[in-house]
Amino acid sequence: MRWSLVLLGILCGTTTCFASRAEVVAPAPFTVTFLAEYRGIEGGTLTFAFTHDAATDQYSYETHVNPGVLARFFVSPRAVERSVMAIDADGVHPRSWKVDDGKSGNKEDGELQFDWAGKHVRGTIKGKPVDIAAEPGLQDRISVQIAVMTALVRGVDPGTIPMIDDAYIKYYQYKKARDETIDTKMGKIETVVYEGKREGSNRVSRFWLAPSMGYAPVRAEQERKGKVETVMTLLELKR
Repeated sequence: MRWSLVLLGILCGTTTCFASRAEVVAPAPFTVTFLAEYRGIEGGTLTFAFTHDAATDQYSYETHVNPGVLARFFVSPRAVERSVMAIDADGVHPRSWKVDDGKSGNKEDGELQFDWAGKHVRGTIKGKPVDIAAEPGLQDRISVQIAVMTALVRGVDPGTIPMIDDAYIKYYQYKKARDETIDTKMGKIETVVYEGKREGSNRVSRFWLAPSMGYAPVRAEQERKGKVETVMTLLELKR
């Protein structure tokens, strides 16, 4: 089991409170840490850090894995994934993306550059060259989370979002499933449950967002063939 992909890929959208500039509403910077379990076995923790550089007016979203004892056989604690992006009135526009699995070689590594003026994305994923057209709204595999967040804090339905994954463009549809009150370490929290799925896939990502906490995620699951495999619960959220 490739723990890095399981942990990094489960969240279709994480969110927090939002900040507004004159004409742009974007998610506010945050750091959130989750406890992850796979088929009932603790896999360790995953931390997401979303930051804003006021000097360049660019955002970065970075993930770090702290695998548990068993998960260390599959993923390195040095693994890191990072996306740099701009956010304007039209949404989220990734500039660059990079993943390093923390191991020798480049079997699971990747790097992309988004040329929006030339409408192309170029780079490498898993040692293979990538050169594809950059269609409107295109995201990398972690900037898509910020794209979902940005839509929600703007009161917009995320809808279908194109994403580059394994050198191909795939389309993920995000829908609200229901409202639900759940028990957490912080007590009972009212949430909205969203689901993300790609057409033809037997996987569904499901996440619980708390409107009273700025749509902060308090739970996430990944389901495969009708069975829940991965569960993530909130450990800490810093704004």
